[in-house]
Amino acid sequence: MLTLLVKNYANIPHMKKIFISAIFAVISSIALMSQSKTHFEYPMAPDSLGTLQEKTSYILLRFWDKADMKKLLNDTTAFNEAFADYVSFIPYASADSVKKSISNLTSLYKNDAKSTLKIVKAAEKNLFSPEAPFWADEQYLLFTKAALSNKKVSAKDKAYFLEQVKMLNCSQVGATVSPITYTTRYGATHQLYDQPGEFTLLYIHGPECTDCAMTSLRLETDFAVNTLSKNGTLKIIDIYTGTPDESWKKSVEKYPYEWEAGTSDSIGKLIDTRNLPAMYLLDKDRKIVLRDMNINQFLAMAAAIYKEKQKQQ
Repeated sequence: MLTLLVKNYANIPHMKKIFISAIFAVISSIALMSQSKTHFEYPMAPDSLGTLQEKTSYILLRFWDKADMKKLLNDTTAFNEAFADYVSFIPYASADSVKKSISNLTSLYKNDAKSTLKIVKAAEKNLFSPEAPFWADEQYLLFTKAALSNKKVSAKDKAYFLEQVKMLNCSQVGATVSPITYTTRYGATHQLYDQPGEFTLLYIHGPECTDCAMTSLRLETDFAVNTLSKNGTLKIIDIYTGTPDESWKKSVEKYPYEWEAGTSDSIGKLIDTRNLPAMYLLDKDRKIVLRDMNINQFLAMAAAIYKEKQKQQ
């Protein structure tokens, strides 16, 4: 019953990380691209296409048609600039057109490791990296697939992208998280999978976080969270990605007894930590039931679980 409650709560729009599309900005950018100097002529959607999705899908499928790809790929700066323009249409185009467009581009170089890696690295920069203008994990995985399936790409390069694929796959709602190891302030090594709890809040943060002290305080002082922690329904595991110095050790001294606090500088290889602080709510099987929560959303979820527990008594 509780798991069903959590899953239903996850379907509420404010619990999802939503990319807000600025429609007029995109339409304006299409017009500006047609007027500005580009490295080749970009396609223009016909006026007969009425919706933004139809227009961007049309452009995406024909984006590289007039490009001298050999010349462009030999000019890294020019290619990266064109690629950034190309992916800017992805959030607005249909899923089918995005998938087909990526397949059309990458399939041209299935026997060319150098070009494939240049394309996938550009995708990494624009769709996956912390500095990317937006994240599009599903689309980025389509690019990594091209590198992993290319027989001429080295094992070292494939291992690099495979690590990203595994991390992303294990960070999605419904996925089972990878085994995570962390070090406590006493120097002991603990495992996520060894911790009991019907639900687990995996709270990950780093030294750059300015609001984390307040977040921890709100968790410590919340009635529902405290009750659920003490009765074994909820286990809170606080993972710090920075250096376990004396300042950090002092900050976790006052944590409630039921909490786990530790450090890990490699957790980002196992679960998505691009946007810190990060909160993942796991079920008893260590499957992710919610992610991308802020503290207000988690406290609301904890209150809902607490109320459901009260009804069962």
